[in-house]
Amino acid sequence: MRFILMLSLVLFVAGLSFFVYTESADSPGQRAARMRGCTLCHSGNFTAQPLPCLRQWKHGTALSPLVQAAMLQQHPKLPGKDAELLAHYISLQQLPLLAESRKAERGAALYAAKCAVCHGAKGEGQPGSYPPLRGSEWLSPSPQRPSVEHIIRNGLQGPIRVRGEMWDSAMLPPGISDAQDIRALLNYLEQFR
Repeated sequence: MRFILMLSLVLFVAGLSFFVYTESADSPGQRAARMRGCTLCHSGNFTAQPLPCLRQWKHGTALSPLVQAAMLQQHPKLPGKDAELLAHYISLQQLPLLAESRKAERGAALYAAKCAVCHGAKGEGQPGSYPPLRGSEWLSPSPQRPSVEHIIRNGLQGPIRVRGEMWDSAMLPPGISDAQDIRALLNYLEQFR
């Protein structure tokens, strides 16, 4: 009898905890994810990296249909309303990550097109001709030298010292004037600091 009472109490507390957990969700999609136990397999973190199904996403189109189609492919018995709620919830979680991913792609493309010829694909520079960007003190702000954004907009004339070595070559502006492109390139250059 005592065992049955203890078991009943444990089940009651577990049920109450689950009820509070599901009902304290921030949105209907998060509630559906909690009710279906999505976190058991997916850890509840839908912002770890962009979902593979979003690689084909084009700016200005809805994310949810792509997520919903991928979800129904993996979970074909998922009811349509739950799939719709979950896809919308996951899409909202993915938007910031997708935006960052796209910025990184744009920065990498700009670097490859405008900078890599002289400064190397990995920022290693060209010995005797163009200084390295990887590990360069020029990527860190300093009142003694122009900002990286200024250099991108206006170019740079030597002589300069980079990582203890003197360089005396001219860097013409790479022809990037759009503020978003400059920001994307600056974000990409952060990896070389």
